[in-house]
Amino acid sequence: MKKFEKKFNAKIKYDQFSNNEELLAKLQSGARGYDVIIPSDYMVTALIENKLVEVIDASKIPNLRNLGQEFKNLAFDPKGQYSVPYMWGTTGLVYNSKFVKNPPESIELLFKAEYANKISLLEDSREAIGLAMRKLGYSGNSINKKELLEAEKVMKTLKGKVRLYTSDPKQHLFSEDIWIAQAYSGDAKSTAKDKPELKYFVPKEGATLWIDNMAIAVGAPHKDLAHEFINFILEPETAKEMAEALLYNTPNAGADTLIKDESLRASQLKKMKLSKVELLKDLGDGSELWDDTWTKIKSL
Repeated sequence: MKKFEKKFNAKIKYDQFSNNEELLAKLQSGARGYDVIIPSDYMVTALIENKLVEVIDASKIPNLRNLGQEFKNLAFDPKGQYSVPYMWGTTGLVYNSKFVKNPPESIELLFKAEYANKISLLEDSREAIGLAMRKLGYSGNSINKKELLEAEKVMKTLKGKVRLYTSDPKQHLFSEDIWIAQAYSGDAKSTAKDKPELKYFVPKEGATLWIDNMAIAVGAPHKDLAHEFINFILEPETAKEMAEALLYNTPNAGADTLIKDESLRASQLKKMKLSKVELLKDLGDGSELWDDTWTKIKSL
């Protein structure tokens, strides 16, 4: 952001949100003044349907050519009119190998009695409930009432084992308040960089493959500059710097030859066992079922 500010003589005001739903709620409440927003895959669909994002002028973003082919015309924005992939990764489990010895690479790890009160899950209904759904063999996109009721019962069995719900478990992992955390792949990698005993895995039952995107908020006051920002982020050198700093994967194929760590490259998506991971979808009216389930779980 500092490089962009210097290059374009601009000042960026930067806000953070706990999850996609918080971003949606803020925009739905009438909050304006945002230029570029960063929603995840399924939320792009919801933003389009709610007319909260502008159509992007591709002619103003020549660096779109740097995107890997796998990151074009994605299901949540089939024509790529409203969003541009920014970073991607998986959601899995990270554990402290000092306390957790030879764990199964499975969701079952969370249910072992010896780790009670040493677990954190993400403050995110789609991710937390999604764990229970996949443990049962269901999709993280299901809106089947019976399946969600089963997932609620699974989450009840975790009562007393989950110490907290948080979107940022890093400090708790560092202090060893928790030994096992549901985490995004980049957060897990960056935490392990400072604490090597932390290990990350994608559960064998499956997990979320997510793609965060840049979009232009409806009524953006600096629309031309927003296009410039997206184009700047898509420069191979910028994408390299971000991937190596954040330890999330880049969708920028133009940066692949610049990135030493192969696991951070856009081409890594081809190597993943895609049968184990799934993109989250906008659930439409089915979101209410998930919201109700989440409210019940949090009130346990």
